[in-house]
Amino acid sequence: MTDEAPAGRPDEELIGFHRHAERRPDRVAVATQDGAETTYGELAAAVNQVSHALRATGLVLGDRVALLLGNVPEFFAMVFGAGQVGMPPVPINTHLTVGEVAYIVRDSGARLVVADAAHAATAAAALATLDRPATDLVQIGGPTGPHRDYADFLAGRPVTAPADRVHAQTMLYTSGTTGRPKGVSWPISASVDPESAELRTDPMMRLRGMLPDPAAITLVGGPLYHGLPGSWGTHALHRGHTVLLTTKWEAEDFLSRVQEHRVTTAQLAPIHFHRLLALPREVRESYDLSSLHTVCHAGSATPVPVKQAMMEWWGPVLWEYYGSSEGWGTSIGPKDWLAHPGSVGRHDGNGATMRILDDAGVEVPPGEVGTLWIRNPGGVTSSYLGDEDKTAAMRRGEFYTAGDAGRIDADGWLYIVDRRTDLILSGSVNVYPAEVEDALRAHPEVGEVAVVGRPDPEWGQRVHAVVVPAPGVVAGPELAERIRGHARSVLAGFKVPREIEFRTALPYSAAGKLLRRRLRSP
Repeated sequence: MTDEAPAGRPDEELIGFHRHAERRPDRVAVATQDGAETTYGELAAAVNQVSHALRATGLVLGDRVALLLGNVPEFFAMVFGAGQVGMPPVPINTHLTVGEVAYIVRDSGARLVVADAAHAATAAAALATLDRPATDLVQIGGPTGPHRDYADFLAGRPVTAPADRVHAQTMLYTSGTTGRPKGVSWPISASVDPESAELRTDPMMRLRGMLPDPAAITLVGGPLYHGLPGSWGTHALHRGHTVLLTTKWEAEDFLSRVQEHRVTTAQLAPIHFHRLLALPREVRESYDLSSLHTVCHAGSATPVPVKQAMMEWWGPVLWEYYGSSEGWGTSIGPKDWLAHPGSVGRHDGNGATMRILDDAGVEVPPGEVGTLWIRNPGGVTSSYLGDEDKTAAMRRGEFYTAGDAGRIDADGWLYIVDRRTDLILSGSVNVYPAEVEDALRAHPEVGEVAVVGRPDPEWGQRVHAVVVPAPGVVAGPELAERIRGHARSVLAGFKVPREIEFRTALPYSAAGKLLRRRLRSP
């Protein structure tokens, strides 16, 4: 028994945000956690005004627009509006520091930054460090000062669709061995409009459990700047769903919203499962969740016992997606997962082809662990902005790799064994060890440092720093707190090491390579 995409060809008339806006302009498109609602007609008007405003400002095809936005309806207006005139939106993690935001703005070459009132000060400070004019910031809400006001930015612009609509994908930032995030760039489809581009994703989205349904209510559980929550929300709008946004996720509040709004589909991360299961049984059983038929999760590995417990509670509604910023991946539905616990899908899922290769590039026998390589329909089209060497390293003919280690069993089911890169996944959020190490090394009492991820029952991994104190410096709790205080001043909170361990030396190989694997276990 396998989970298959629902039968039938995709109906072009049921896919496409603007199609739904034309037919059901009064249907709620987006609802915030505090109850504010935006209809399809209102959002479509804003989308088109964004497109016209960007062009009027002087931006052209290929220019990028950085977004420092929380979970607000304007996120979708910017993503759709910039995308349909060929200007890739660049979402930025709202927890980053001024310096970290400035790096992404500079590296991406973003011509404009759009921020909400809660994050405008960070955006303004980042632009100031780059000697950029204050008018390069468009602020949504609140007193704008010298910055452009979002309402004024759109005022008087046509609400009709712009001419020559195209399709530009969102540029997400990932990381390499240097620790500095890199933007994943995609070719702009100048001959394809957004609806046609979305239609191509329908087979993939059906294999994640998402269907065109003008009556569906979708709850997005994560921050929109993150790959899966943001894309899940945009795909839902292309399929006529009402999207409920989450400002602050709390386990019982999630259950309450599902019951109140009769939520049909939801996007969650494994850490949400941990917190939901931590609720007392009487609390969990007091809510009616019968409306839920699809819950998609991704971002980090979900322990088999946790997912089994969720299935026992919610029934067969969990759909897991494995992929990366660089391309498609595979997915697995509830029936298949119950038959193959721990798998993330078939090696030929979503139209992709997956192979496990050894370090010499030779395909390994079934069951053996190696590096996972993926071929998407159409081959490899993504690249790392400004990094030809990294782009070349992630490609092998028509295949690409995110560096993960996995195995494919004799029946063709894929299992992810480890993250081959040094990337730490904490609560489904990426933490790059080299970036944290660079920050800690700047402290005068730090001699050597290595940062690794250690297993954590709730977060998946936690950030752990191993420090060799500088000569003459005494190790101890006071030193650890001084180092952590320094880290808090230059890094986003989720990057600050939870633990600092002191050693007299770090382990290196004969070739001088740091042996991180010796540091990952207590």
